[in-house]
Amino acid sequence: MARQASKLKAVPVWLARLRMELRQLAMPVLSSSRRGLLSVSFEVPLDAPVAPPASARDWQFWQHPESAQCLLGLGMARRETASGDQRFAELDAAWQIMQTRWTRITQGRARPRARAFFGFAFDPEFQPGEHWRGFENALIQVPELLVEWCKGRCIITFNCDLDRGEEPEIRLFRWFDELERLLEPETGSRQPRPSCVVLEQPDSTDWKEEVARAVATAAHGVLDKVVLSRSLQLRFHDNVDHRSPLPDLARRYPGCRVLSVSFGGDVLLAATPEKLLHMDGRSIHCDALAGTFPASTRQRDPGMEAHEHAPVVSAIRDALRPYCRSLGVARSPGRMNLNNLAHLYTAIGGELLPQARVLKVLGKLHPTPAVGGMPREQALAWMGERQRRQRGWYTGGFGWLGDNRQADISVLLRCARIQGNEATLYAGAGITRISQPEKELRETELKFQPMLRALTGR
Repeated sequence: MARQASKLKAVPVWLARLRMELRQLAMPVLSSSRRGLLSVSFEVPLDAPVAPPASARDWQFWQHPESAQCLLGLGMARRETASGDQRFAELDAAWQIMQTRWTRITQGRARPRARAFFGFAFDPEFQPGEHWRGFENALIQVPELLVEWCKGRCIITFNCDLDRGEEPEIRLFRWFDELERLLEPETGSRQPRPSCVVLEQPDSTDWKEEVARAVATAAHGVLDKVVLSRSLQLRFHDNVDHRSPLPDLARRYPGCRVLSVSFGGDVLLAATPEKLLHMDGRSIHCDALAGTFPASTRQRDPGMEAHEHAPVVSAIRDALRPYCRSLGVARSPGRMNLNNLAHLYTAIGGELLPQARVLKVLGKLHPTPAVGGMPREQALAWMGERQRRQRGWYTGGFGWLGDNRQADISVLLRCARIQGNEATLYAGAGITRISQPEKELRETELKFQPMLRALTGR
């Protein structure tokens, strides 16, 4: 008997109380005729995880180690999707309606900032197929369980869509099931895994030829800049371990947004340095990140600053101006160091006007010249004709949306798409009339390195 008792799983004292209070707070609404979303939030004594639970089927894991912030979403309470040129406008309208029909119950001091996850592909015409399974063109997803850690505090929110008409007891059971998943212990340890490159697209020779054609186009004045991309496909002996790399990515890249995202299909893993926008209700902050060089480089490159970086700063400033009372832009770019490489970096911030909403602003920002080129329309058309490889969500965006114009959205860089025992890594480079094909090839190889190291342990 004593031996059996020792095998029982320890249950936190607060868990039994939370279950009881969740039932008491939620049951009157679950049993009513009310419609729309329901959220019930609690503050709980729970440490932040290093990865999503091993048994999770549908999750969104977002972490900014430098500011001690972490979000984890499990399950799906509500999803809105869109595609095409009006995708951000359509999702903005859906988000506004969603918030007007949202019943929110909080216990004690529980005041969550994040309410939903938001993500999108680079191309508004992207449609998932064999690759990027589960990733819609653009989506807002409210998880069944949303947990937020910020500076030592943890807030857990249970969400459901009352329009589904679920029986209250079934809904409570589903919530408790996701809660059990959240509390499952970490198991296993990471071992380096042998892998082999099965597809490099394009290979180094073809890539340099593509760069040369883009340079010639820019030299003739057709384009100022175009962003070309490459992929590297790895095959492993077993299914790719997408959880174990996360702690190392958080340690090596504390200033990045470290992500693990799945919507029931493929897995997206990223440690992205570029903040597309951060809004806190009254102000907005964006990163102009363009111009990449080895971290060992000490001398400034005036050509890179003028041809690659300055156009990105100008484009972001112009996109934000209609939504801001005032704008602040650093006079000269700084340097963002990321282990093996560095970027030119300019911070841009402004005070928001009342009409500025997250997805309206985003529609003007994306794609910046850092991921698309300029002039925007000509660059995108040129890429569509000559680079037919599908980027999927690479150079799209991912992050979270909250109440009162709070949001944090990052450009999806330094990422890998994982499907079973294969992982596809993505990298790109901005090409101008002064670009050199061999140098641009080395840049993409440097950009592959963070995910190569994370996935192979080498």
